[in-house]
Amino acid sequence: MMKKITIGAVAASVIAGATIVTILSTSNDSIIAQAKEGVKQGAKHQLVTNVSDSKKTVSESFRNIKVSKEKLLFQLKGEASVFEGTYHYTIKQGDKVIVEEFGSASIGGPDWGKINQQIEVPASKLSGDAPLTLELYEMDQESGKQVRKINISLTDMTQNKITNNDSFRNITVTPVSMSYSIKGEAKMNEGTYHYAVKQGNTVVASDYGTATIGAPEWGKVKQSITVPANKLTGNQPMTLELFGMDEESGKAIDVIAIKLP
Repeated sequence: MMKKITIGAVAASVIAGATIVTILSTSNDSIIAQAKEGVKQGAKHQLVTNVSDSKKTVSESFRNIKVSKEKLLFQLKGEASVFEGTYHYTIKQGDKVIVEEFGSASIGGPDWGKINQQIEVPASKLSGDAPLTLELYEMDQESGKQVRKINISLTDMTQNKITNNDSFRNITVTPVSMSYSIKGEAKMNEGTYHYAVKQGNTVVASDYGTATIGAPEWGKVKQSITVPANKLTGNQPMTLELFGMDEESGKAIDVIAIKLP
């Protein structure tokens, strides 16, 4: 079973929503909600001044740090019986087209081919409170029109009642991850800094990166961070911690914490 997620904290921020077919639902909402929050606030970039009270707002190791949401990632699975295996999909926020693409099933009609595709939603294209919807369809060869369409909510998946038709069956959509871009400057030994993304007290993503140059100079930081959807639970917001590592004790030092949009 997938854990319930909260893009709600983020998506509520991106698309106030709820869930993905029960268990899948909350996961999607979480991702969308979180993405939405950042967009909704109109703050595509969040400066270090938005630091939690328990951490430093001024750092000797980091400066000019900006965080922006990059994309939401979903997994589309099921079966299709379409001409030459080609299906099409459109993602809309309200009436606005966000993504318009196509994919290929493992085999063409009249046989049923498998669908297994990842779909990216650029956070930069999201705005306002309108919900996200995935439209899955086949293109009629003669008229060029969309036919045998299936509509799937990416915001409130508990409302989805995905029915089979002559072109698609057993269709599911699940949230995979959300990613952020981190930019700024760091003054670290050998340029190495560390980061952790937390939801409450739980670490949901962690790693290290390298600035363009080490201390005592200020090196540039450009980092992409991916948060797996299955690591998120409930509605708690997420926080990014950037820090150095003390070489003797191995403890985190000069920590700054930034609330993720």
